[in-house]
Amino acid sequence: MTTKVNTFPAYFLLFKVTLRQMFWSRRTVLILLGCALSLFIALIFRFAVGGRVSINRFIPQITLILYGLLVNLCAIFYGTAIISDEIDGKGLTYLQMRPLRKSTILLSKFAAYLVGTLAIIASSHLILTGIVATHPKLDKNVLYHIGMSLRYTASMALSLLTYGALAAALAAKFKYPVLWGLLFVLGWERITAAPFLQAGIKRLSISHYLFTVFPHYKLSRSLSTDLLGTSPVPAWVALLVIFLLTVGLLWLAIRIFREREYLM
Repeated sequence: MTTKVNTFPAYFLLFKVTLRQMFWSRRTVLILLGCALSLFIALIFRFAVGGRVSINRFIPQITLILYGLLVNLCAIFYGTAIISDEIDGKGLTYLQMRPLRKSTILLSKFAAYLVGTLAIIASSHLILTGIVATHPKLDKNVLYHIGMSLRYTASMALSLLTYGALAAALAAKFKYPVLWGLLFVLGWERITAAPFLQAGIKRLSISHYLFTVFPHYKLSRSLSTDLLGTSPVPAWVALLVIFLLTVGLLWLAIRIFREREYLM
């Protein structure tokens, strides 16, 4: 008669170890430098810029541009590390000797990636909002902008979720996943955002659907038209596509990870 082993503590331990490895890596130094840069820019705007239009558009624009880049880098650097770090550090051999399912190993590490990156990005953006939200020429009060910061954080969480699933699938399949990931997010995603491209081509990118659900507060209509085209999809369609892409990419990553034999 076989005894059913409770493996939840092992998966939770793997979650905590992955989270600790994330924060004590050189990738985190790079991301924290990017966050520090955004806070430095916010301080300059808070005390040196007095124009009402510039101040009211500052948080939306820096969130879209600078934090959008930080989210992409987080997803590629940390998302690929879910698998590649275990292969390079020989940890996969140890994990395979335990009664742990490969699929749950990947999902435990993916959960740690999502919690860790979201904690870094969300806390940085909340501090940035606190710096700028006290400016006397802002149209709304501090509580309103804190609420907007939570909405921006939710939007960035969707980006971390989808791009992280993509990065995990790339790490499961390719030898240099970071390179492939950067080519996608800094290449194809930027090309499809070009204003002269038709809406049909824009819809072949992940960023098109993510920007559809991004809060458009104080963003110019011309910028939205450049990024989405003249006929953007409804928000519920964008959320459905994001959900299907995330689930599909995670399923693909798990399937490749389970069936592939990695050379140690």
